[in-house]
Amino acid sequence: MRGEVALIREQGQDFAVLVVKNSVISNAQARDEMAEFGFREFGVRTALLSEDGRTWGDKDIVNWLEGVFLEQLPWREFSMA
Repeated sequence: MRGEVALIREQGQDFAVLVVKNSVISNAQARDEMAEFGFREFGVRTALLSEDGRTWGDKDIVNWLEGVFLEQLPWREFSMA
């Protein structure tokens, strides 16, 4: 599996933003599985960002994401077998 993630430290809080396919945001089970994957893989709370710009996750992270330019986040690729 390959994807993009931004690992963020903001106001003393660490979290991840994981880019997912649009269909993941629309499917409750897939959302939960991807958020859990993000927590296991990166060790922090994980919000999801779909390819069409929709977000899902903890309200404080989602609210923070609404106020930033996504292009400025520290994106990096990750891969996992």
